[in-house]
Amino acid sequence: MLSTLAFAETPSDQGAARNAGASTAPSVQAVAPLPSAQPVIGSVTFVIGKASLERAGETLSLMAGSELKVGDLLLTPQNGHVHVRFVDGALVSLRPSSTLKIQEYRFDPQNPSASQVRFELEQGVVRAISGKAAESAKDKFRLNTPLAAIGVKGTDFVVEATPGRVNAIVNQGAIVLAPFDAQCSVQGSGPCATSVSRELTALAKGIAITYSSNMPSPQLLPTGQLRGSELINLVSPLSAASTSMNVASGASSASGTGASNSGEAAASSSANNRVQQSQVDAKAFAALNQILSSTGAPNALTWGRWGSTQVQDNFTIPFITAMQGRSVTVGDGTFFLFRTESNMPNLLGLPQGNVNFALQNAQATFTDFANNAQAASVSNGVLGINFSSLNFNTSLNLTTPGAGSGTSAQVLQSSGQLNPNTGIFLSSTTPVPGSNSGSQVATPTVAGAVSLDTRQAGYVFTLPTAQGQFKGATLWGR
Repeated sequence: MLSTLAFAETPSDQGAARNAGASTAPSVQAVAPLPSAQPVIGSVTFVIGKASLERAGETLSLMAGSELKVGDLLLTPQNGHVHVRFVDGALVSLRPSSTLKIQEYRFDPQNPSASQVRFELEQGVVRAISGKAAESAKDKFRLNTPLAAIGVKGTDFVVEATPGRVNAIVNQGAIVLAPFDAQCSVQGSGPCATSVSRELTALAKGIAITYSSNMPSPQLLPTGQLRGSELINLVSPLSAASTSMNVASGASSASGTGASNSGEAAASSSANNRVQQSQVDAKAFAALNQILSSTGAPNALTWGRWGSTQVQDNFTIPFITAMQGRSVTVGDGTFFLFRTESNMPNLLGLPQGNVNFALQNAQATFTDFANNAQAASVSNGVLGINFSSLNFNTSLNLTTPGAGSGTSAQVLQSSGQLNPNTGIFLSSTTPVPGSNSGSQVATPTVAGAVSLDTRQAGYVFTLPTAQGQFKGATLWGR
């Protein structure tokens, strides 16, 4: 899945010699404290391998908690990963055999529009998720590569750089890639708007932007056509690990039949290396998942209401308030589910397989055929979303105190499909038997969405009965 940041099975060989040297350089147990005149701009949150930092002629070991400042050069060996969280909430994930320099990082929480950020990816692969600095000052964020400059528009993107080529994909938002020339200098800030600059947005699923020294301008093409690129391996590292193990198993089996030539031995060794690397990748991916989940907006999903409800409402806010800084996903005319969409990882980029959500809050009413409404209670909520097969299953117990026989307790059961591009899920139209209603057949409806970090979900629902209809909204978390 393209939208998943993937730590590929085989790290790039570009710059391996430099990184290998860095991994054997003298190291200390921790990065020395910074002088008070040199403010900390971020810290390392996760390290795999003997990653290092070059600062003022010194080579220091990187470990979780290491503090960073402007001018630092981060280096990862062939099996190394480094994750960094900056003071404005931005996240950077540096893959194996990569070199990244922090050229400039200025952020003032009191005046975020004056922020200035500039990185230089000398080689390797980096994922960057914008923080408040890039969000507030998009015209002053820059990622330089050996050949081109990359500016952002509130973005989660992945860049691969070698001396002769740069490739990038966008998970959320958009980037602008421009080759260096007289109108786009290395010392500049922000996106370069030139006659040959090119934009790539997250709406272009399965598309990458690429530029090499022999191209007149950047090109957009399917990721599968990026020959020799790390980006074509953007799959779940767990899947990669499984594939690698299967390959290794096959190689070992072949060796066990008596094959002894050097080619088969080399294939077996290569497969084993891929197994080890994919295990490292899986660990790094899990750590990034944890980091991202801890930085998601606490109210990524918000229920807004249009007008006033007929019964007491305990978890929605006025429609006009809910729409501030949010986008609407689904609604039923009364309740509308709004989603925070800035500075979030790309939709469905984190989980794999089935994820269970817990019911956090709900609002429901029961309306009889005389249009008399009363509050209904919601309990025993179950919601499972399978992000691999893109379907969901949910159930709710709905009760109305004092209601007549047959409506005092009902069970909503529904399932359907999840749209991987929007995160909206809808129930199927197949009728299901109503609970406690004899031969009555109910056709419940469910329409919902997940937050872009997939930590929350919400949906509106209806459940017809022989006496009337339940209607409500739910909010879920994990």
